[in-house]
Amino acid sequence: MKKQNKKIKEPRKEILKISQQLFNTKGFAQTSINEIMRNVGMAKGGFYYYFESKDEILDELVDRYIDSKISKVQSIIEDNNHNALVKLKLMFITEFEHDIQYNQPDNHLHNIKNVDMHQRILVKMVNKYAPVINQVVLQGIEESIFRVEYPLEASEFLVAGFHFLCDLGIFSWNKDEYTRKVKATEEIIEKTLGIEKGSMAFLSSMLTKKEINLKGSI
Repeated sequence: MKKQNKKIKEPRKEILKISQQLFNTKGFAQTSINEIMRNVGMAKGGFYYYFESKDEILDELVDRYIDSKISKVQSIIEDNNHNALVKLKLMFITEFEHDIQYNQPDNHLHNIKNVDMHQRILVKMVNKYAPVINQVVLQGIEESIFRVEYPLEASEFLVAGFHFLCDLGIFSWNKDEYTRKVKATEEIIEKTLGIEKGSMAFLSSMLTKKEINLKGSI
């Protein structure tokens, strides 16, 4: 435990860091503000100088997670050398690798203890990440690669469906079950976008190239 009178250089960042560690090890609901501040090394009253509630911390952690996803794919979206289908593939690959890297033991929000956090993540994925996917879907429509009548809604559906069904923090799929979910997702994406069967087959092939922790999150 840190000493109460130790000066913290960046209290807000330290509160976020400690909160994320505690949410991961204990779960969001089981972590108290008192415990957060005790581990930070500050009095409880100092918490309210930086945050209004524990929920505000969770919102910021989730926003950081989503924003980090978006920043990883932004250069792909802005690259004029690729058509929409290539961009979509690159975005899925980049997101997959991002989650492998981001979801380290002390750094991820998808821990099984945090089931109550998943709905908030999913809502923000639809609200913030789906519009990013939609930029590529719109490009694909202009290029006559995708055939979609409701592009934004299709993007929202794909983001929500993929991240819910394939979230190993919610469902305890074994490897065979998880592979089936991903293969089904490939088919759903192809049919939703009106593209050739097999266009998204790379998703399941990635499973053989990465080690998947089926007790937690990928």
